[in-house]
Amino acid sequence: MNRKLLFLLVLIAVVSLFSVKNSSAQALSYDVVNNTGVTLVDVFVSPSETSNWGNDILPNNLFENGSTITVTIPAEYGSSCLFDMKITDAVGGHITFTGIDACKLVKLQINGDGTYQYLATK
Repeated sequence: MNRKLLFLLVLIAVVSLFSVKNSSAQALSYDVVNNTGVTLVDVFVSPSETSNWGNDILPNNLFENGSTITVTIPAEYGSSCLFDMKITDAVGGHITFTGIDACKLVKLQINGDGTYQYLATK
């Protein structure tokens, strides 16, 4: 009887480990509030450990100052939690925000001085 119980506990632990691993590879989504003072035309996100920006992930063509959008980081970016974000405006100006913890993030405010605040976290 003890052997069956031990086997069941080990099986549950293994299934739990695989569930955690699979969930960490899912797309991450969070809201971003534009507090930069300008309208943005591009939003790029990449894992902090890489130097490639990849594609623009802005869901609309423009990200107006004072508005909020939902950003989704693709699952193919892996299980990293730390991301960098680069934003550009219509005249080519850009700001880079580094070390954003997307795994705990619900709502992020980006500011024109290059700072950001977590407005809501998990």
